[in-house]
Amino acid sequence: MSAACDEQEVTLVLGNREAGATRLVKASLRACLARLAQGQPLWGDGSQPAHLKEFDLLGTAPRLRKEAPAAALCPAGHAVFSSAWLGGTGARTGLHYDYLDNRATLIRAAKRFFLVRPGVVERIGAMSSKYDRYARLAATDVQALSRLPLRQGDLLTVDLYAGDAIHVPQGWWHEVVNLQPSILLSGFHCPWWTLGPRWLHNAARHLVHRLSPVRPRNCTCHPHAPSPCALSHHPDPGPAPRSEGPAE
Repeated sequence: MSAACDEQEVTLVLGNREAGATRLVKASLRACLARLAQGQPLWGDGSQPAHLKEFDLLGTAPRLRKEAPAAALCPAGHAVFSSAWLGGTGARTGLHYDYLDNRATLIRAAKRFFLVRPGVVERIGAMSSKYDRYARLAATDVQALSRLPLRQGDLLTVDLYAGDAIHVPQGWWHEVVNLQPSILLSGFHCPWWTLGPRWLHNAARHLVHRLSPVRPRNCTCHPHAPSPCALSHHPDPGPAPRSEGPAE
């Protein structure tokens, strides 16, 4: 895969930026791919697991489109936005939901999805004030939710292996962790007729955020120190069944 990509600098996310500090570092794309292929951390000694997130892999290496056509899994008549997630063992996201439906395919290794039914986080008042352009974040995590008296089907665990795909509908909360050095290709999609209003709303929100006089920004796109609601360190997720229920 590294041979299909031009040499370029990319921005890696260190740690869990949705739940804690937003830490960003620069790295070589080819070096990251080489380290991933060897099972090594993308950055440093791995004490802070690094992710290359929301990366346009198919735009960087167009010839990969034939091997991984993200649009093929999405409904006909939908606009599709493809993004890649690359990271070593232990790299994870915080609990969040996306503003678009997502059909994600695991290209390499193993990854675990924790899925939380819409309304669960809202019901306990655990919405985060941290800004993310493409998602809504939670001020809690799956470990905390698992200790609550949830209804059956409110919390699901699904493990993906190379070649597996999952559909995560808009509004479904999810937290994702790499069980091994992994590459995942997401196909975020929506009907074409809704694209214009969605794009305008997103662009307006992001412009307001960029022009905000408040410093430091509490967001996932600008580096800053941990917020007061930052979550504690997550231990190794340990083994789990391949699936405890459907993703939909």
